[in-house]
Parts: sequence; structure tokens; C-alpha cells
Amino acid sequence: MKRLILAGAIYVVAAASSAYAHHSHPLVYDWCKTLTIEGKVEKVEYNDPHSHIFLRLDNGTLWTVDWNPLGRLRNSGRLDPAQKALVLGARIAVTGAPIRTLAEIRQHFPDTNTEPNPNTIDPASVRRVDDSWNWNVNSQGLQPAGNPGAGLCEVYERLTSAKAGGR
Repeated sequence: MKRLILAGAIYVVAAASSAYAHHSHPLVYDWCKTLTIEGKVEKVEYNDPHSHIFLRLDNGTLWTVDWNPLGRLRNSGRLDPAQKALVLGARIAVTGAPIRTLAEIRQHFPDTNTEPNPNTIDPASVRRVDDSWNWNVNSQGLQPAGNPGAGLCEVYERLTSAKAGGR
């Protein structure tokens, strides 16, 4: 019985730390900075745990939008409208937070060795430029209304300060 309890506790701790690393957006994306990019949809991959929109800017740069999971889009009824709106060549604007540098990510995840693609954004909003479709994180009830990064920048600053003070 003790082995079963110990195995369960180890599983819970491992799963929690993995989920924390996976879902620690303020540690991976810089919500103290936001940017807006605009271009044409080159490809969309609907997957779990993240869907990705590949957006080609007018200057030729390809950006990756690290978007919602397929399951969440399906369960919220947003998958079908998104699939109809985000077609090849559709012009969209995305506002969100850029990914942090490897050095910044390593401050919190020292074992990270993969250089992040600097042209990656965590979206707060995605919309067709012709205003025929839009999505935003506030419409899902995941963030308070207002600045979509409100709170995430402060979380990062508190975590970084606490870590620096604990050294």
C-alpha cells in the first residue's frame, strides 16, 4: 500500500511540474511587451496541446502563432468558424506576447536546450483584417477584461524577484 501511495505521489509531482513548465506562459512569453503582426495565413495546424497558425508577413518573415488546443476550440464551438476564417491567404492581425530568449527561459527552466524560434507569439487576439472573424483570450473567460497581458507581466516580475532574492 505504501508503494502505491508513493508511486501516486511521485506521479502527481511529476505531472504537476510538467504541466507547470508547459503552461507557464509568463516565463516563456514576454507579457511585459506586446506586439501586433499582420500578414497572410500560410498554414494552420489544429492539434492538442497547441494549435499553430503560420503567418507570412509582408516582408517575407514567417511567424508561428502558438494558439489554442484543438479540444478547447472544438468544445467552445470556435473550431468550425476558425477553420472557415483561417484559410490559406486570409489576411489576419495577431496581437500578443513574443517568446523570450533561451537565456531568459533558462532562468526558470535551466535544463532547456532548444533555441526558441524568435518569430513566435502567444496570442491575446487573432482577427481577420476584413473583420469577418475574430478570437481573443478574453472571450473565453481566461483573462480579466482589458489588457490581455495584465497580470502576466506582474507574475513574471514577482517570480523573477523571488528567485533572485532566494539566491
